[in-house]
Amino acid sequence: MPAHSASGTSTDTRRQVAYHRDEMEARTTTNRLDAQISRHHTLIGQLVERCGLPLHVLFVEEMAENAHRFRQALNEQYEYATVAFAVKSNPCRGAIRAAKQLGLGADVASEYELQAVLEEQIEPSEIVCNGNAKSANYLDMALHAGALIALDNENEIELLEERARRTTKRGTVLIRFRGMPLSGLTSDDQTTAADWTKFGFHIHDAKHVFARIASSRLLDFRGISAHIGTQIASPVGYELLFEHLFLLADQARQSGQSIDYLDIGGGFPVSFFSRAEWEAFTARLLKRLQSDAAEESVTWNDLPMGYADEQSQPTPRWIGKSYWSAFPASQMLERILDHHLQTGETVRDRLDAIGRPRLVVEPGRSLMASAGITIAEVISLKEVLGHHVVSLDMGINNHGTNLISPDIFPAAVLPGKDGDHPVEAFLAGRLCFSGDMVSKAKVRLNRLPAPGEWCVIFHTGAYSADHFASNSCGFPRPAKAAIRSDGSVEIWRDRETFTDVFGNAADQLTLDVS
Repeated sequence: MPAHSASGTSTDTRRQVAYHRDEMEARTTTNRLDAQISRHHTLIGQLVERCGLPLHVLFVEEMAENAHRFRQALNEQYEYATVAFAVKSNPCRGAIRAAKQLGLGADVASEYELQAVLEEQIEPSEIVCNGNAKSANYLDMALHAGALIALDNENEIELLEERARRTTKRGTVLIRFRGMPLSGLTSDDQTTAADWTKFGFHIHDAKHVFARIASSRLLDFRGISAHIGTQIASPVGYELLFEHLFLLADQARQSGQSIDYLDIGGGFPVSFFSRAEWEAFTARLLKRLQSDAAEESVTWNDLPMGYADEQSQPTPRWIGKSYWSAFPASQMLERILDHHLQTGETVRDRLDAIGRPRLVVEPGRSLMASAGITIAEVISLKEVLGHHVVSLDMGINNHGTNLISPDIFPAAVLPGKDGDHPVEAFLAGRLCFSGDMVSKAKVRLNRLPAPGEWCVIFHTGAYSADHFASNSCGFPRPAKAAIRSDGSVEIWRDRETFTDVFGNAADQLTLDVS
């Protein structure tokens, strides 16, 4: 049986401890990264000499700590579970190899990610293949390996059956669903289980889909799946998700199917700031938006961010992606497993009641973000309408989450000096694109930097280096290096060169297609 009370601590006490622990959680993760910089400052300097700037640096020790906390939370409450690294958050062999060494499974979103995790020998039974437009090659690879395939649409069912007929393999499948009342929990483009999403079958079609899979001689139904989105700061979203997943599980069983897997995806939040810092920022922003000329702008061009649709409301609420949570990362998992459903049962008790399916969680941001930093050189400073603007030798193509929604990350000038005086500034990128702001929210720096100094952005270990990475304006993609606890270094991605981007002047570009 799962060790529901292994610690001997009551649910209410655990929640209280978790909540108060968070008061320093965000500052602690920033401080931990700051401590890693201090510990490895000589090594980081050597990496900059070898790889140049900008530079993405991962600390494997921090990734391991995050993974340990997820595993510990499950061991204490529902041990029949898989923690699957969301490869898209840091898609490279080094991160996958580290995940394997930490005993993690994998959530993959392409045949390329699948090939890499198979080459690194992650068990196929702990790999979930996601995506709404899976290619025949992707499905063939998943079939051959025996990985779980999260079915997304009717055409995919037909294609998978067609590919299965060509082999002796049967498809091992989950069914991915959407249509839950889960909008407004994060940015619109990162909501993946509500009505307006390209992913999954609608819950209203569940009876038909279950019957369709039950009638197939080529597919083995193993369970259900839903991904709520990213950076889900409130447990309410997960509580609603479980209510609907358990209803779907009941429908599946009524159609004669058993639930062996229940995949709730990822979305576990990172607290980029402390509660006090987050509340101060949102209060200042709202005051400014409500036409208080005395309040200084805190966002670029007074961008409303989470108050976009709420400014005129009597009691405006922040809607969308939040940057603080009372239950960050694994604490969110602890919280939702303790949640009492409408039936009165806790989530974990209900999991036991339906046959103890393997619970799959797929953290990406919450595993990797607080394990990474990005270092860039300060190129210039100016004032725009009285606001400090610090221009860096990087762009949003090296900090790609900003292309989805304006993100807010802590930053600092390196090294810290005695007598530093904190200052607020916007961070600008180097691309020939007016929207290329590394931070459209003012960040609090320890001092105003001078050209040539280094600026570090914290919590960039997930998505920043890879999501929408490009050669915009001809810039090569920067290197990505990892430092292990013993001081050894791995190059997870080498810096691209001019030739990688443009080729050689002597290259023959004509292709003979005859």
